[in-house]
Amino acid sequence: MGKLDGKVAIVTGASSGIGLATAKALGAEGAQVILAGRTLAAMVETASAIADAGGPRAFPRVMDVRDEKHVRATVDYAAEKLGGLHIIVNSAGVNHFDNIIDGDVAKWRETFEVNVIGLMLCCRDAARVMREQGGGHIVNISSVAARQVEANNAAYAASKFAVNAVTEGMRQALMPHNIRVTTIMPGGVLTNFARNMPEERLRALGRGFGIDPDQAGIRPGERLPPEVLERVGQVTQRVLLRPEDVADAVLYAVTQPDTVHVNELTVRPAQQLSF
Repeated sequence: MGKLDGKVAIVTGASSGIGLATAKALGAEGAQVILAGRTLAAMVETASAIADAGGPRAFPRVMDVRDEKHVRATVDYAAEKLGGLHIIVNSAGVNHFDNIIDGDVAKWRETFEVNVIGLMLCCRDAARVMREQGGGHIVNISSVAARQVEANNAAYAASKFAVNAVTEGMRQALMPHNIRVTTIMPGGVLTNFARNMPEERLRALGRGFGIDPDQAGIRPGERLPPEVLERVGQVTQRVLLRPEDVADAVLYAVTQPDTVHVNELTVRPAQQLSF
């Protein structure tokens, strides 16, 4: 028996990285998982992997967290078709590695719309269902950037400060309804986030890991090739977490007894990599 048998979970940002790893981890423990994200093919593959590993059915669903109708429809699908919503993990996020002095306002808007407004929409609709059913667990993926601001990443850090504030406000408001709320703050994680780095910084990072950016096909705005992620992972074990490390933290929080509230978890690699 899995620790989450009979539970229904939604994971946003489930197309890749932390969200994908978290969906697999929850499915492996018996939860029915709705994988919500913008890239369908990757989620279909993950859903098949969960089923092949002996987990319950998983349900890929194209969803943009910025769209109220998308969010409501996904939450209602869980409640009406799968019998409830016991866990939501808000992992969808974007980081343009943009500064404030000469940054791009369009990138700032997207950062806050996805990381903050989108997360708030998901929290609001999940809470609506969880209050009706008498309990649940909301997990918001923040970042150590909420505690450690860098000049070239201030917009992202500000969005994660906001995530922490939203999460604490939700925790206080939902405690009387038997709904637990957890913030998880990872350090640097080996994900496709790096694709949004400015080109020179992305290329310099690749060269720093012994990778020829042109030969490896590293291009700003595009997903990093799987073989590049694998190679970087081999040489950065002490400075970058794996998405699975964060998924393990999520699993720890959501499998505690109802009497135990894990309000906040910080997960860091042995050495923090500065971008």
